[in-house]
Amino acid sequence: MDEPQKDQPAADQKMKDSGKNSEQQPVTACLFSAAFFGALGSSFIYGYNLSVVNAPALAQQQYIKAFYNRTWMERYGEPLGAETATLLWSVTVSIFSIGGLLGAVSVTMILEILGRKGTLLLNNIFALIAVLLLSLGESAKSFEMLIIGRFIIGVDSGIALCALPMYLGEITPRHIRGSIGQFNAILICFGVFTGQVLGLPELLGQVSDVGE
Repeated sequence: MDEPQKDQPAADQKMKDSGKNSEQQPVTACLFSAAFFGALGSSFIYGYNLSVVNAPALAQQQYIKAFYNRTWMERYGEPLGAETATLLWSVTVSIFSIGGLLGAVSVTMILEILGRKGTLLLNNIFALIAVLLLSLGESAKSFEMLIIGRFIIGVDSGIALCALPMYLGEITPRHIRGSIGQFNAILICFGVFTGQVLGLPELLGQVSDVGE
């Protein structure tokens, strides 16, 4: 019974020494860049797509509904009904959250197979697919591509928001873990801000060509 008590001071001393060693580790450029670009490819994308369809809400909504109406006219030869347009717009906005739920639920299985870093790298594939669908949807005259693209980017965001904090905590020394962990929240806010700014009519939110 006395042996564990004798070993206890030695174990405490080892823990103190390991804590001192971790505190002595400097913040390297490799660590900073890994944290920043990891958050840029994950948290920033989430924040941007969270706000971009509502920035500014009226102009963005008019533009997308006009695109839906043009596509509907070309397909069926009749204008899109007001209720159907509202339904399509609502699905386009809300399906992002459904994709996020699916990504958050499935991330545990992916993490067990690929680990934190592998999951984030795989997650870039979802982002690329979503970018292609969202950027080519108007050219292809397919509003379904916009909806599917929003769903896939939602999956990407759900996976990223679960995997990124674990990855940052894994690669960061204990004494700066809180500071590096803030990259997640900071890049989310920056993504929301970017989506709001780029949606201004003076920049990329113009709807002057609607109806042409």
